[in-house]
Amino acid sequence: MRAPEKLLADLLKLEPNVAQLVGDRVFPVVAPASAAMPFINWRRVNVQREMAFNGPVGMPTVTMAFDIYADSYEAVRDLADRVRTCLDGWGGAVGNSLSVQLVSLQSESDGYIQLAGGDLPPAYSVQQTYTVLWGQEN
Repeated sequence: MRAPEKLLADLLKLEPNVAQLVGDRVFPVVAPASAAMPFINWRRVNVQREMAFNGPVGMPTVTMAFDIYADSYEAVRDLADRVRTCLDGWGGAVGNSLSVQLVSLQSESDGYIQLAGGDLPPAYSVQQTYTVLWGQEN
């Protein structure tokens, strides 16, 4: 995949402070019903590309959302702080013809939801939204 989403999800799985709590439970868009908590979902919310008459110019900006779930408020806040510490301000050239220049936290909000399957207990959540400046290297 030549886009930053999977790269950032993989970064969370490799970050010891995050992986200690979620292991590899970092899923695109929707977690499997069998996923144990805590876990993280990620998704692309928006892409903005500056255009000139001859095509795109500059670096694309991707807005990504990370939804973080745990079974207590204290646990979800702890995990959210670890995710923020890992992602906010991260950047640098990476492989596979992809360069992430900067990841920047835009917003963060707490929540409480009923997960799919009414027999499951409610979960605490934090949604973090990041802006990602990235480009493809030739």
